[in-house]
Formats: sequence, structure tokens, C-alpha cells
Amino acid sequence: MKSLVLRLLKSLAIRTVGTYRPKVVAITGSVGKTSTRHAITTAIGSARRVRSTDGNYNNEFGVPLTIFGERSPGSSFFGWLGVLWRGWWVSMGFEKNYPEVLVMEYGADKKGDILYLTQIARPSVAVVTTVGVAHAEFIGTIEDIQEEKGTLVRAVAQDGVVVLNADDERVRGMRHMSKAPVVTYGLGTADVAPRAVKVETMHDGDVGTTEVIARVMFELEIDSDVASVTLTNVLGDAHLRAIVAGATAAAQLGIPLQTIAQNLSGYTPMPGRLKLIPGIKHSLLIDDSYNASPEAVHAALEVLSSISLSGGGKHIAVLGDMRELGRYSERGHVDVGAHVANLPVDLLVTVGEQARDIARGALTAGMDQAAVFTYGNAADAGKFVQKRIEKGDIVLVKGSQGARTEKVVKELMAEPLRAPELLVRQSDDWLAS
Repeated sequence: MKSLVLRLLKSLAIRTVGTYRPKVVAITGSVGKTSTRHAITTAIGSARRVRSTDGNYNNEFGVPLTIFGERSPGSSFFGWLGVLWRGWWVSMGFEKNYPEVLVMEYGADKKGDILYLTQIARPSVAVVTTVGVAHAEFIGTIEDIQEEKGTLVRAVAQDGVVVLNADDERVRGMRHMSKAPVVTYGLGTADVAPRAVKVETMHDGDVGTTEVIARVMFELEIDSDVASVTLTNVLGDAHLRAIVAGATAAAQLGIPLQTIAQNLSGYTPMPGRLKLIPGIKHSLLIDDSYNASPEAVHAALEVLSSISLSGGGKHIAVLGDMRELGRYSERGHVDVGAHVANLPVDLLVTVGEQARDIARGALTAGMDQAAVFTYGNAADAGKFVQKRIEKGDIVLVKGSQGARTEKVVKELMAEPLRAPELLVRQSDDWLAS
């Protein structure tokens, strides 16, 4: 039954793309797909009719559903019949005001996944963020992952554009795979990079009294046009890089840079992606609980340590398992622990069995035993940190989906009733699991 539904979804999605011929902006990468997709959609704004991936709709089911503008009916037989019927209706050209641009994530859990998705919707603009060891358990080596991600680059026709992250050596090396023009973005040497970057943080140990915790200002230049961008409550290179990627991709659609800059001023981090949230006892939470890989955790730790403390506050890291790393798992966890030990982190709390290797790495690298604690689950970890947290503390919470570290965030946030609005995995199905 599943294979039949997949065949029908693929066929109808291909016909739909052929009927309306939208510009397809496809994003792949080991880290940063969702923030980059969000930034691209924000940069486009109302300049084009745009539809983007919702949630984790980045696979063989999710991409067709995005193309149709549908939600998954779960295990409902009649729900899928309805989806297929409405997919046929859309594919026949009956939908008025179909999106001019589709912005979609192309995920890869195994070899061949991206090729399958490009057969459904060949990208007009392809964006590659990073090549890391996420999903190595199922794809193989880092070289295998690079090859899988590179499939998206190869799929772009000569009249398209490939947008590559110049800060990642393996992504930068994909230039030779492209038949289309290549534009690079990044925070270092790249075709599009921010300049005159100024960061202001306003964490004074009394987070509850202000809605503005941080501000980032910079300039962008694309095709000789220059614009200033101001971001509120956005911190970290990951977000800044996503914003630059968003501006670069939107510019390839012919949107003026001034419009892009104005649209990006409304960029707000999505739940669980380095989102700043007021915590209990006038603390500050950095909620990065959506998922985790070594590259992303290292970056998040740098964000944590970059925020200066006042009034005797502490830097606290709550780090959960990083799943699906395969042969890279033990080393990845240990290296994260060593990184923690070499940063101004006052308290490390790990969540999950694999994350015990983070604690081991921190202790081996010289972190005080009295500052390292391990817990088997998020609920216990959250209760422990709740007792230890004090005014002015800054707490980073990060882990893979299976670690459920959003439960820690909910335990520590100043307004837990806002959890459905601010946190990831708040649906009834997730809360029941």
C-alpha cells in the first residue's frame, strides 16, 4: 500500500510542477536546512507567491505534500484517498494563484534520497549548507554524505543557479559538479558575505523585563547593490549564515536587495533553533533542542560562550544524545565534551546514554568533576537544572530529537504556558510519547 501511495504521489507531484512551472528553490545539507529555508522564505516575503516546506516535510512523502499544499493524514486510509484526490485536482491546473516559488528542503536519510526528490521537482535554485556526519549511520562515510548532497547540485540545469556555502570546504568543493552558474555565500571569503557586523546583547540578568535580548546589524552587497540589515533576538553564526544564504537565494529570483533586507528584518528563529527564551529566576535560555549533530553543537556552544554574564551568572550547557552518527558517534560526543571543557562553561549536564561520552570528554579534558552531571532522560535533567539555575544564568539546551531536550526547556522557561507557541514537538502525538 505504501509503495502504491508513493508512486501516485510522485506522479501527481511531477505533473503539478509541470503544469504550473514554479521556481523550485531546494535546500540540502547536514546542518542548517530549516533555518536556511526559513530565511529564504522570509527574504522573499510578499515579493512572490511562495510556499515552503512545513515541519519535517523533506522526504518522499513531504515534498509531494508541499507541492500540493497538503498535510499528512497519518495512518488514515481515507485521509490518503483525499490527499490523492486533491493532488489530482491541483495537478490538472484547477488551482488559482498557485505559488510562483516553492522553497523546499531535500533531506537524505540514505543514499539515493536526494536523486528521488530531484526527479519529482528539479531545482531552479539549489542551496547546499553543510556536509557533516549527520545520518552517517545510514549513508556511510563523510565522503558518501558529500556525494549524496552533491546530487542536488548536479540536478540543476544550465539556466539555474547553484548557491554554495563557501565556509564549508566540502560544500565549496561541489563547484565542479555544477553545470549551472555558482554563487557562494558565507561569513568569510564569498561572493555574498556580511560586512561591518555589529552585535549587541542586552542580557543584564533581568531578562523578564525586556523583549529585546540581542541585536545584529550588518551590510550586504549583491550585484553592486548594498543594503543594511538589522536582526532582533538573533544570535550566532548559524543564523547569520542562514540569513546570508536567504538573501543570496532570493536575489537569484530577481527580488531587489532593498526589498530582501526589509523582509529579513522580520526574521525570527524557529522553535528549537538557537531561539532566545526568558527562563525562570530571570535566566536566559538558548533553545536549540530541535536536533543535534557535532557541527551544530560546537556552533551552539560558541553562541553560549559569546554572551557575557553579569551579576555572577553562570554559563550552563544541557546537551543530549546526538543520534544516527554511526562510526562517528563516540568520537563526536567526546569531542563536544572537550570543547565544553575549553570554554567558559560553569556547569555541564548531559541527557541520554550516548551523551555520557560528552561528560567523559569534558572530564578527560580537565573539567571539574563537581561541574559535570549525567542523566538518563530529559525530565530528570530538567528538574536538576531547575534547582541549580540562578538569576543571570544563561542555559544552552541542545540534543537530537530522540533525547527530547525540549522537555528541559519547558521545565526552565519563565512562561511554560507558551510552550505550544515557542517550543518544538508540542503536538499531542509528541507529548504523549
